[in-house]
Amino acid sequence: MTDASVPQDRITVRDLTIAGCICLAALGYWAWDTKPTASAQPQPVAPVEVNGPLAARLTNEGNRLYAASNYAAAEALFRAAIAAKPGAALGYCNLGAALIAERRFDEAIASLEKAIALDPALELARNNLKWAVQEKASHGK
Repeated sequence: MTDASVPQDRITVRDLTIAGCICLAALGYWAWDTKPTASAQPQPVAPVEVNGPLAARLTNEGNRLYAASNYAAAEALFRAAIAAKPGAALGYCNLGAALIAERRFDEAIASLEKAIALDPALELARNNLKWAVQEKASHGK
């Protein structure tokens, strides 16, 4: 059957259907292609150990904002989580990661040292401290 023997309305519907399928395929590829990939840097924020409902909610939201590269807002939430649970080393570790991202290396180092003092076994804090020191040296600060 050729296009000449098919009514124009059917051609339009067919063409629109094909165009829609192409758009859906492109959208699916875009969604797949924009998934975050693993980086060479240490994992900057840790999953929350539920230490209390408020601190956990603040940390979860801070992690979400950090992942979205909204470091200033993440910093504010990590500070609020620390205020809600001052003895949690993870809060200081996450705050240090946000401060590194904001290139506030001296503050990051102090926060990460506090995390290590609270929990010497928190390897993530040690890795992030090394990262902060390297970043500070590479930026000449």
